[in-house]
Amino acid sequence: MTRRVANRAFVAAQVVLLLALVVVPQVWTAGWEPAALTTALGWVLVGIGALLGVAAGASLGRNLTPFPVPRRNATLVTAGPYRHARHPIYGGVLLVLAGWVLVSGSLALAVLTVTALAFFDAKRRFEERALRRRFAEYERYRSVTRVFVPFVL
Repeated sequence: MTRRVANRAFVAAQVVLLLALVVVPQVWTAGWEPAALTTALGWVLVGIGALLGVAAGASLGRNLTPFPVPRRNATLVTAGPYRHARHPIYGGVLLVLAGWVLVSGSLALAVLTVTALAFFDAKRRFEERALRRRFAEYERYRSVTRVFVPFVL
């Protein structure tokens, strides 16, 4: 598969996954009743995830793209959330989803969140191969950062 085809396939799959995250919990309503503490923790995760994702997007600036292959004139961003994590936007999305699972008590959303984790892990592996080819310093950067969430994951 060419990089161009893979780029488009990842974005198309991401759109389908995001749509599923909206639609499936409405159709498949099995779940549990979250406790007050669980709900509070969930909202904290949603807030942290949203802040992380927005801060990471702002740090990328003109480098921001939905595609896993960097833009032609991209630079390696190692500031802001990227100082501690290589894929903090993905991490932010995953924290929001994990938090929403705790708030909603939705089994469907829990299954889709695990699916999202697998998807973002596959996308970041593909992306990291492109980043290694593009930036000589990427391996050193990779060795001192977390994958998705600064200081955690």
